[in-house]
Amino acid sequence: MKGFRPGKEPPQLRKRRAKAELGSDASWAQKAAVDAVAGRTPQKVRAMVRRWSLWLTVGGVATAVVGLFLYGWSLAAGVVVHVVSALFFLVAFRVRRSGTALEEMSGRI
Repeated sequence: MKGFRPGKEPPQLRKRRAKAELGSDASWAQKAAVDAVAGRTPQKVRAMVRRWSLWLTVGGVATAVVGLFLYGWSLAAGVVVHVVSALFFLVAFRVRRSGTALEEMSGRI
């Protein structure tokens, strides 16, 4: 980039460059990952992953407890809420598992 030292360009330009490198055939998830980590340091990305996984786990526990109380009211409602709770835990697991890859990506972008 003309006018900027390598690695010192503004975050908007780094994000735009990273999206251009992805190409038009990139999936929605790849584009969202670039948006999430562009312009952040690996430490900030690590903190973001921890925060997301913590709150998703808290949401999973909270919906599991609510599901227990809903079984007294309706079996179907309890099952639906426990499925939602399982989805919270699944997403938390996937975010935690992809954390190192996101950190590496933020170091390259």
